[in-house]
Amino acid sequence: MLEQVRKWLNRLHEVAPGSAGDRLYLEALEYDQSSKEFLLRSRSEDWMRNAHGTLHGGLCATIADQAMGSVACCFKQGEGIIPAIELHLNYHRPLMPGEDVLIRVRPVSVTKTLIHMSAQLYRQSAPEKLCVSASATYFYKEMGK
Repeated sequence: MLEQVRKWLNRLHEVAPGSAGDRLYLEALEYDQSSKEFLLRSRSEDWMRNAHGTLHGGLCATIADQAMGSVACCFKQGEGIIPAIELHLNYHRPLMPGEDVLIRVRPVSVTKTLIHMSAQLYRQSAPEKLCVSASATYFYKEMGK
C-alpha cells in the first residue's frame, strides 16, 4: 500500500506540477499493516502563513484533504475520480509555516462508491501534540460510467 501512495504522489507531480497539491510536497513515509495507518509528511512554507504568523487554516485543510485523498485513491483499482464530498476539521493547536507537518491517515470505511478517511496533523518538532484532526468522505466514480 505504501508504494501505491508513493506512485500516486509521483503521478500528481507529473500531471499537475506547481498545483496546490504538488506544492505541498507530500511524501509517504510509513504504513502500519495492523492499524492500516499511513504516515505522510508535508512541507509548509512562509507564504502559507496567516496574519497571526501561523499556518493558514485553509492550507491546513488543503494538507489534510490532499493527504487523505491520496491515500483514498489507493483503495480503488482502475481509472476513476475520487473527489471529496465532505470535509470536517477541528483545530487544536497552530501549525507553523516553515516546519514540516506530519499527517497520520487511516481509512474508516470503504464501500463500492464511498471512502471515509480520518487524519491527524502534527508539527514535526512535537509529534505527540495534536494540531488538527480531520475526517472526509470521498466519492469514487469509475471513468466511463
